[in-house]
Amino acid sequence: MLQKSRDRLRILQVILVLTGLALAGRVVQIQVFQHEHHFRKAQETWSEDKDVYAERGSLFDRSMRPLALSVAAYRVGVATSLLDENPSGLCVVLGEILERDPASLAKQLRKAGNQHVVVAHSQVLTRDDMMRLQGIKAVTLEDLRARVYPFDGLAASLIGFHRQDHDGDYSTGLEYSLKSYLAGSPGKARVITTGRLGENLGQVVLEEAIHGQNLVLSLDANLQQICEKQLAEAVAKTGAIGGSVLVLAPDTGDVLAAASWPLMATRQGRHGDLAVWNNRNFTNMYEPGSVFKIFTTSSLLRHGAIDTAMVFDCSNSEFGSFRIRNDDGHTYGNLALMKAFAKSSNIFFARAVGNLRAEELYRDLLDFGFGQDPGFPYPACPNGLLESPGKWSGRSKPTISIGQEVAVTPLQLGLAVCAVANGGTLYSPRLIREVRDDRGRILERIPPRALRQVMAEPLAELLREAMKRVVDHGTGIGAKESWIASGGKTGTAQKSCDGKGYTPGAYIATFSGIVPANNPRLVILTILDEPEGVMHYASLSAVPLFKEIVRDIRSETDYLTNVPGPRTAPMELVKETNLVTVPDVLHLTLDNAGLRLGTAGLKVAGIEKGGLVVQQVPLPGTRMAMGSVVHLTTGRAPAELADQGLLCPDFSGLSNRQINSLAARMGLQVQVSGVGYAVAQFPAPGLSLGGGSVKVKMEKQW
Repeated sequence: MLQKSRDRLRILQVILVLTGLALAGRVVQIQVFQHEHHFRKAQETWSEDKDVYAERGSLFDRSMRPLALSVAAYRVGVATSLLDENPSGLCVVLGEILERDPASLAKQLRKAGNQHVVVAHSQVLTRDDMMRLQGIKAVTLEDLRARVYPFDGLAASLIGFHRQDHDGDYSTGLEYSLKSYLAGSPGKARVITTGRLGENLGQVVLEEAIHGQNLVLSLDANLQQICEKQLAEAVAKTGAIGGSVLVLAPDTGDVLAAASWPLMATRQGRHGDLAVWNNRNFTNMYEPGSVFKIFTTSSLLRHGAIDTAMVFDCSNSEFGSFRIRNDDGHTYGNLALMKAFAKSSNIFFARAVGNLRAEELYRDLLDFGFGQDPGFPYPACPNGLLESPGKWSGRSKPTISIGQEVAVTPLQLGLAVCAVANGGTLYSPRLIREVRDDRGRILERIPPRALRQVMAEPLAELLREAMKRVVDHGTGIGAKESWIASGGKTGTAQKSCDGKGYTPGAYIATFSGIVPANNPRLVILTILDEPEGVMHYASLSAVPLFKEIVRDIRSETDYLTNVPGPRTAPMELVKETNLVTVPDVLHLTLDNAGLRLGTAGLKVAGIEKGGLVVQQVPLPGTRMAMGSVVHLTTGRAPAELADQGLLCPDFSGLSNRQINSLAARMGLQVQVSGVGYAVAQFPAPGLSLGGGSVKVKMEKQW
């Protein structure tokens, strides 16, 4: 009996030992050989990985006014399996917080069945609202970041929008193109759960989120407001179907404002016209028309194809197999450059480029940035259109000279005008001035980027003088103000129709303005698309828009306060004791002109090729600070003139004193009738004198 008991005990011991060994083996198997498998299974059961959202960077204007900010928001959902039979109370609470109809919420919850349903994809909640929702077990809150725009619809087409929902991220405008700065990188966190619904033991951050960078832009919110307000009024007055205003800083290439019609009054609600998200300044291509004559003039003078005294018959529209007419059929007769520029004679420039090789014109236009990527961070910026000379037809050169057969964006056009305004340097457009981290510390300052010198300063100053004359007594006279001198160039261009001719009665009116004309601080480009009736002329639509913008800039910003110079500053600001009068040096040799200007306390810059002075900038009689530079352009020497017969000079706009001075130097006899300024003469400028006298008619106003 005792032996049997001992045997049973031994069997039990063996069983226990074997069981222990089996359990130990199983523990080793689980803890060692299958550790990773069971660890992952435990993590899946008792933990949940989720993204730690990176805070999107903010956008600020140049004065640190916020244009786009990220704020805390939540994705609000309902676990319908945890709802009571009658969810009406929950729907009332959600309706109050989410500003939704409780009945529509109830319908959405019934339709979801027992599934989890999202009732707000991105909702900004107050602390009280969040506490109310956290107290309801069926409600889920997922931490997000929402985008807000403190200026609402201002610059909406430029800034764009950013929205994050369950389907992904959606962006337009700068929010899209600058995402490499703004987006940042999300992190990872692990939430430790329990068996009880809605309870957890906290979370462990596995990977820190890298927040987006803040950007200080070149934009000025005040200028943007002015441009949008005046653009809206101009569209209403002219009946235009669209338009844009672009303001640039010529010395840096900074984009200060970019308004585009249609405008967005508010970001609230839906917008049926998707064009509110497209900024024409950067995406629209069009034939610029006569504005392009600025760059044609630059090329003509740069290569010596003409000088300012060369005269062309601007009444003859015949060009062999085709015709080119002046706007509205004007027949101006014989014109020299400055007057042809002010009157915007198509015939003058079409004839003048006959002295210019196609390759010279093409290379110069490329230098100004036409037909090339402008390098601006906005989606879908085109390069414009400028074909190489090998693809030009027999009429391409004259039509390109007047802004046809080419396509530009307003940004390209504005930057090219900036080169004229700043003395000849083409800048890349600058949008970002500073890059800052999420705490506001400056990481990088972005300096202006000069691309190349496209012309010499004397040529740039001559072009600015030509643009000033457009405003003083040319097609841009509607922009003239008594308190400041502006310059510019009008363009009334027919709209091309799919590259197959032009749409009858459809025009784009453009004015490219610089202000002040003597020392430009701003380049302002105003464009109206298809203004109605006579408003299609730039002089009646784009020019008045420019003028109203300049007036608002003066009264509402600091850009045009204390404008220097005798022709722009209020008289009480001018120190007369430091000013001298520019003497008349027309038709003197360079040596004599330099001596006369030096005696007056002025410096000289001119084209060193001999001959007589045929153009001076500024004009005789201008008051300038002592030590200022007068730029001279020279023409043919007396011997050359004698070989070809003496030609009649242009007396237009000259006073009696100036006429007599010029006539005495050239040995001419002049018969003057009337008083004031020369408005007509016989023979016309550029015609042979034939040994006779010149008859000049004067009037009180020119």
